[in-house]
Amino acid sequence: MHVDGGRTLLPALAEQLHAAPALMDSLATEFAPTAQNLATQKTYWLAFNGWMTDRLSGPIMNGQTSTDALHQQAWAVFLTAYWGGMELRENWGMPPAMERLGIQMKAPFTELQMGLANNLKTRFQAIDKGGDACLALLPALMRDDTTSGAVYNIAYNAGAQVVKTEDPPIGQRRPHRKPRPAAVRINARHFMRVDYELPSPMYLREWRSAFERTVVSKPDAYEAIIAGEAGQKNLREIWTKGVGFANTTWGGGANDQWSDAYFDDTLHWSTVVNFGLEAVGLASFVALINQEPDTARKAVMGNTLYEGMAMGWLLGFLDTDGKLPVVAAA
Repeated sequence: MHVDGGRTLLPALAEQLHAAPALMDSLATEFAPTAQNLATQKTYWLAFNGWMTDRLSGPIMNGQTSTDALHQQAWAVFLTAYWGGMELRENWGMPPAMERLGIQMKAPFTELQMGLANNLKTRFQAIDKGGDACLALLPALMRDDTTSGAVYNIAYNAGAQVVKTEDPPIGQRRPHRKPRPAAVRINARHFMRVDYELPSPMYLREWRSAFERTVVSKPDAYEAIIAGEAGQKNLREIWTKGVGFANTTWGGGANDQWSDAYFDDTLHWSTVVNFGLEAVGLASFVALINQEPDTARKAVMGNTLYEGMAMGWLLGFLDTDGKLPVVAAA
């Protein structure tokens, strides 16, 4: 398969996200059989993006990905998220949460691109320096209460699935959507626990086991990391904030206009996105509790893969002048 299209990035962002058309074509070819079975082709870019995060997270979290490859993979995740945002807006209109924010911006979105470039540069610098530098960076990533954070992002993304599928007071399922009890389970009470209707990949299961062994062996160190230092937010508060904020952005009538097919595909692939996010969060705890540089590097690399994803979706929503690429047989 060949993806005919792209997006010009500012030089500072292009230094971090290395354009790799051959990688995009290779992934599109690998994704093609799955794409044929989507409920609707109106979710192609959303599904490709979700599939891609899982496909690439496994090797990263197993320590099999080079830094050079990660620069390219993060580019592919960013662009497919960008196109997923455009795809959603073109088919179903601007998401209500975006309309409420009233953001009025036009490409190239210089300020937003520069912010993303700086975030990526910080991560890649730590990765290049090695595991000890990644250990030093991890506490900041874990306490980042935005979609850049290693803990917050798990809670927010999983919470965004719960709000669509569960009845009040857990979620805000719309009357015309069929019940999907516990398609994804997350709440503020059970810190770092997410349950999925979908089967979890092996790399996530391995990090769950590593997390449990570590926490049971060193419970005091675990609680100390959660509590943080004086003046820092408790990680349980950040978790609670992520779950709650998803209710405000994707609740109410946010999906009223979607077809059932689009809704079903979105729930599936947005759930898949959480697999890599959860693995990163679990590995972050293992790294800090055990002071493992190699594990810290894997966690930072995994977080870096996702760093451009939320921004990609935002820019795709805002880029009303852009055009989606064409995907065709090579």
